[in-house]
Amino acid sequence: MILDALILQSKLFLNGDMGINIEDVKTDEVDINKLQLKDYTSMVGTGGSLNILIVITYQQSLLDYLMEQFLEGEEVSEDERQDYLDSVSGEVINTIIGLALPTFPNRGKGVTITPPIMINDASHITKNKNSEIISANIVTDQGEMSIGAVGPVDIIK
Repeated sequence: MILDALILQSKLFLNGDMGINIEDVKTDEVDINKLQLKDYTSMVGTGGSLNILIVITYQQSLLDYLMEQFLEGEEVSEDERQDYLDSVSGEVINTIIGLALPTFPNRGKGVTITPPIMINDASHITKNKNSEIISANIVTDQGEMSIGAVGPVDIIK
């Protein structure tokens, strides 16, 4: 349920707004204990009526392309680059979650969303004993992006 909404909104955002060709989408079929992270990762937690962790992790090439699109070709100095990557990564996850929110349980009413957290030096996220991880990998002509949700299985699937 949650993952399907996130996949749909990710595809619409990447293709419709950013002009990126979607080549394939693969959803994990098996119960996974950890989510492998790519080069750069953003996470958002939800609270209130829905307590889950949403993760979007990018190949560097895709995030670089997204940054170029957001900046519309404006040059960025090397010392500002990390701040821009953080900003774009946070904007992308906020946009996707914001668009998907009306399809969450109870149409997203009562759901609070934390500010995005960026990670670029971790290799995976591990589930705890009371949660499940589901994820999908979106392959584009600019690189790959994975979307994951960590939480109770009856909510995130």
